[in-house]
Amino acid sequence: MKKIVKYAAMVLAMGISVTSLTACASNTNSATSTPSSRVNASQLVIGVDNGSPTFTDNFNPFGPGNRIGTSYIYEPLFFINTINGQVVPWLATAYKWEGNEKLVFTIRSGVKWNDGQPFSAKDVAFTFNYMKLHPSLDWQGLWQVLQSVTANGNKVTFIFKQPDVPAFYEISTSIIIPQHIWAAIVHPTKGMNMNPVGTGPYEVASFTPYQYTLKKNPYYWQASNVHVEKIVFPVLGNNQTAALKLSSGQWDWATLFLPNVQQTYVSKDPQYNQYWFPPGGIIALELNLGKAPFRDVHFREALAYAIDKQKIAQQAEDGYVSAASQVGLVLPGQQQWLNPALPNQGAYGYNVQMAKQILTQAGYHTNTQGDLLDPSGKPVSFSLEVPSGWTDWIQAAQIIQEDLKQLGIQVNVSTPQYGAYSQSQAMGQYDAALMAYGGTPTPFTSYDSLLDSKYTAPVGQNANANQERWHDAKTDQLLNNWRQATSQQTQLQDAYQIESIMYKQLPVIDLFYGATWSEFSSKKFIGWPSASNPYAPPAPYGQAPLMIMTHLQPRS
Repeated sequence: MKKIVKYAAMVLAMGISVTSLTACASNTNSATSTPSSRVNASQLVIGVDNGSPTFTDNFNPFGPGNRIGTSYIYEPLFFINTINGQVVPWLATAYKWEGNEKLVFTIRSGVKWNDGQPFSAKDVAFTFNYMKLHPSLDWQGLWQVLQSVTANGNKVTFIFKQPDVPAFYEISTSIIIPQHIWAAIVHPTKGMNMNPVGTGPYEVASFTPYQYTLKKNPYYWQASNVHVEKIVFPVLGNNQTAALKLSSGQWDWATLFLPNVQQTYVSKDPQYNQYWFPPGGIIALELNLGKAPFRDVHFREALAYAIDKQKIAQQAEDGYVSAASQVGLVLPGQQQWLNPALPNQGAYGYNVQMAKQILTQAGYHTNTQGDLLDPSGKPVSFSLEVPSGWTDWIQAAQIIQEDLKQLGIQVNVSTPQYGAYSQSQAMGQYDAALMAYGGTPTPFTSYDSLLDSKYTAPVGQNANANQERWHDAKTDQLLNNWRQATSQQTQLQDAYQIESIMYKQLPVIDLFYGATWSEFSSKKFIGWPSASNPYAPPAPYGQAPLMIMTHLQPRS
């Protein structure tokens, strides 16, 4: 069974910790040092790394609490754009399926590690076999489906125990480590790796508890495409301090939720200050299908009509995002997967009368006080859980509370600490919760973790995914078919049928798209990703910077 991670807690590069892309929880840490950022026109100052409250010199790609800058040092076989699923050759130049249990990568020649040693296919094979030797590194569960990984010349061959074609994406985005360094490391998660050796565009230049700097890797195989000579990461600080440093021009790039971003950031330097908040996943209402009345599809359908999703997007997210389709795709980036036969791109409109009609036809009715009663005559009420401090989600939950009151449903909004919130879902102790999923290069990964019955568990037992507890033999069969298919057309037909299940049976109720927050200045560098040129997510974490740093060009 593969390990699954939800969108809100996803890491986009192996072992790299990132801040939540969806919730606007407050950061109370304070910065005590300010870099003189605008002096050097060949450097970027990026406000993204949280020191808690100061930095630890940790660039271990497998270790907990590593620095965001780690993802500028290590590289994958392919860069996969989570905005649109585009696959771009990186340390590998090509791949080929031979049947559906053998995957062969062609490894790029002429690449060097930042210590000058040559990179080869042996490093790639070593990386995956090192994961097998140290199972805690295999956070994607690849060795649950892999039989062997071997290198021969410039080829690396992956043999599978059983077909798992979507594993290509997990293999391709795993970072590669040098055999000549890591072969001698017997406790890979314990060391800090303060002088990391990678193939990426940058290496560590200096480090203090309040700020660290990366410099351009002179051996980088794309060195001619990298024009940012240095990157400075100051301690992030609290939200107010961070917003001030960004808006005053001390920082070039940040990932902040800024109310009225046009006024609070763009207007401070309208010629250069820009932002792009593309959808990075789906925020949904998760209902515990192990409990009544949530197992009733008519009840779920009524809720889908009764919740004003556009109002949530406008008020809770300041209008930066849009209401989501019910099919589980992040649109428009995954438009190529959308079944054109679905009405309104699979979105449920706001229609309270339709909701009431559905409930009446299903045997629900109201008493003289206006309370909704289920077919047995029991009042319908439930608790809706949202993590404490996630202010936008809390506001979304309050809008849901108001909307469902129109149906006579009493919703009690609960705000536990994140640990209790997460545990409640895993054990099935909750009634309803806001949750995040998606943001993966292929919709298969999202559907698999959300819907495959093998990941779930009865109420009261731990489920590492599918925590709404969806059980459906047809869904499982479609996912299994997709897992075995190397044909894009076959995968598409499976996707269409799963979208129909998402739309008609509503395992979860999709609400709005979670934004990837990103503000940046084009004063020194141009070529940032944008809605018109979405070559990468605009994120200074994960693997997106590898693509972005090879696209930025000096303004003059």
